[in-house]
Amino acid sequence: LHLSQHLFIKTMMHPPTIHRRNNGHNRLTIFFITALSLSISVHNGLLASASAVVAPPIMAARLGSKTRESTAIVSNTARTTTKTMTAPSSATAVAEAPGDFADAIEKSSSNPITQLGKYVKDTVVNFKNGLVQMNTDHRSCNDIRDKQRTFAKANETTRPRGVKGLQTGGISYEEYDFLRKGLVDRNKLFAVTVVSLCLPNYFVYYMWSFPDMMPSPFSKGKDMKEVSRERCHAVISTLLDIEKGARVAPWSAKLNPFGRKATEKAMERLTSFVSLGCANMEEYGAVGSNGGKMILKKLKPQLYSSTPLTKQQSLLAGKVVPKQIMKGLTKAISADPINKGSSPFGHGAVKHIESVTLADEFLVDQGIDIDSINSALLAEACSERLIGGPSWSDEERKEALSSWLQETEIVPRETIKDNEGLHFNGNLARAALMSYNAVDGTRDARADSSLLRVMYQGQSKGPVILK
Repeated sequence: LHLSQHLFIKTMMHPPTIHRRNNGHNRLTIFFITALSLSISVHNGLLASASAVVAPPIMAARLGSKTRESTAIVSNTARTTTKTMTAPSSATAVAEAPGDFADAIEKSSSNPITQLGKYVKDTVVNFKNGLVQMNTDHRSCNDIRDKQRTFAKANETTRPRGVKGLQTGGISYEEYDFLRKGLVDRNKLFAVTVVSLCLPNYFVYYMWSFPDMMPSPFSKGKDMKEVSRERCHAVISTLLDIEKGARVAPWSAKLNPFGRKATEKAMERLTSFVSLGCANMEEYGAVGSNGGKMILKKLKPQLYSSTPLTKQQSLLAGKVVPKQIMKGLTKAISADPINKGSSPFGHGAVKHIESVTLADEFLVDQGIDIDSINSALLAEACSERLIGGPSWSDEERKEALSSWLQETEIVPRETIKDNEGLHFNGNLARAALMSYNAVDGTRDARADSSLLRVMYQGQSKGPVILK
């Protein structure tokens, strides 16, 4: 293993020289290093092969059958869509922890040549399984799209192409989520292919810098406790940025002597926002779903308008939402790799809210029963909306998701139906609810960052809750 690592590092230290001497050899080297990097997750936990996602019997069944029934897709979809939420296990790939893997290798043979040979063999197998899984997922997506076309034809309509086509009914929520992830995987594959062809010498650095940019058969889900901790830190840093913006003028204000009044007005708006936020968080009963309802009730004059929404209002830009909140919301959203989409730098808050809006519309329009969603997909759906934490039960998540749909889709539709000409700013409502959910999750005693709560709970009369 030390010999392979030495050769790997030595190869990467001189890519330009290899390129000048023999371009074909350079391409072969980059291909080998790519396959090697894709399977490193078996040893260091950064990436995982598709064989670690689907159990061997299921994989054999998928490879052996060229034609699959549509009813069998749901079960395969449920397994595939949960691959980012659970720790993978496999028979072909090495599924043990790094320590167990090293112990097994040491017991089997102490010969470094044998160890290197086994390492290369596992690399090739994992890379092949990942490609096979991507092909299988693509065929499953085609089968699901055929079901949507059949449903649209039965209703005398057509299935649109692109993202709008995902909203066509006739499928379950598991299949809908599978299509969304398949679209993201194809975009990631396209980006990886472009980088590997245009910048072959720096492709490995690209994968090291953006490990979440690999398609899902090669990626490993992030621990939800770590996601909870990062979101708690994002909440605290955002509160500090808001308070600093209300008290300290930005350094750029000194460069513009004529913008003093504009800076003072911006600081006054943030000061009012701080007072309003403190009043809302201190209000009795502002916990869980009830707290979100209270926030939206107070924002009702800003959420509903008799005039069409402007582009600035739809994008939550300018004076609509403070930039400190949008920055903190983006951090909290990007803490979960599932929410980053196909961009290496992650989605912005507005782009993510638009994606969540499509999912909300599908759930309401198709009359999906929340109780029918399995635990893994339910946790993913709540994570997309910053609801709850890793220790929440399914019942809590179902109640919170039902309340979310009620406040963001069902109630606004009824209000607009009863009041013709009224317009609803759904992006603002979802941004407000996500911000509240992030704060509520940080205050939850089951959040992973216990030190953030100890500082305040030490002043209370009740017992201090660390976990």
